[in-house]
Amino acid sequence: MQRPPASAVLSAVTAFSLWGFLPVYWKQIGHLGADISIAQRVVWTLLTCLLLLLGRRETRAWWRELRRPEVLRAHALSALLLGINWGVFIWGALHGRILECSLGYFLNPLLNVLIGCVLLGESLNGWQKTSIALAAAGVGLQMLAVGRPPWIALLLALSFGFYGLVRRRSSQGPLTGLATESLIAMPVALGFLGWWHEEGRAVFGDGSWHDQLYIMGLGAVTTVPLLGFANGARKLPFSLLGLLQFLAPTGQFLVGAFIYDEPLPPASLAAFAFIWSAVAVFCLELWLRSSRRHQP
Repeated sequence: MQRPPASAVLSAVTAFSLWGFLPVYWKQIGHLGADISIAQRVVWTLLTCLLLLLGRRETRAWWRELRRPEVLRAHALSALLLGINWGVFIWGALHGRILECSLGYFLNPLLNVLIGCVLLGESLNGWQKTSIALAAAGVGLQMLAVGRPPWIALLLALSFGFYGLVRRRSSQGPLTGLATESLIAMPVALGFLGWWHEEGRAVFGDGSWHDQLYIMGLGAVTTVPLLGFANGARKLPFSLLGLLQFLAPTGQFLVGAFIYDEPLPPASLAAFAFIWSAVAVFCLELWLRSSRRHQP
């Protein structure tokens, strides 16, 4: 088995680690509100994408793709799903629900397997059925623990799972796709920012250099991990990438539990134990499949 490139491993680890500690970033501009943060994220993500496309001399090719109606239709749906995912995650991070956000991203790879089975006709093996059953038990236990469905976790898992399904049908790469989605969402973002400004809300924060830097940095914290993930996805075995992706929800869990001291009652901890067991089975299946594939 060929050893994976160290640069690709580093790219993937960096991407998932940044996603894991992203709630800390949102806390720094929490006084703006989730709605303004999302709108500003769209604006600065598009600007960052355009600068990167200019630097890579891909602007003209990207613009040609935008003339195809099917590209715009596909990315209008993916932009909606991405906006829902961003909005729920930011709202959860700002309202003391980081642990539940992490639950959503622990569930996401398992949900992807289920989407593949139900919508794409892919078959499930025994390992995958076991991991999905354990995850379902964990969600059920969390419902009993808090007296309601973990709607933040479910919305995050569903929105990102279906976002991936829509994006796989697009010819655009990670950077051009994100640029297209940001461009589609830009009129809505600018319209809301203009309205909120007229209403007297501080859409650019309190005017301090701290707020300005964090707002302008929204583009970088969105695009840098995405490009790192894309580099890793191109060069790493799927099994290794599948294992590394759990760094992101692990980081979010640690941030919520140990940095912001979010409550974790015994019943919720037991629910996470079921989810972690599901993840362990999922990862073991990936490792066994990879080992069999590379046997001489």
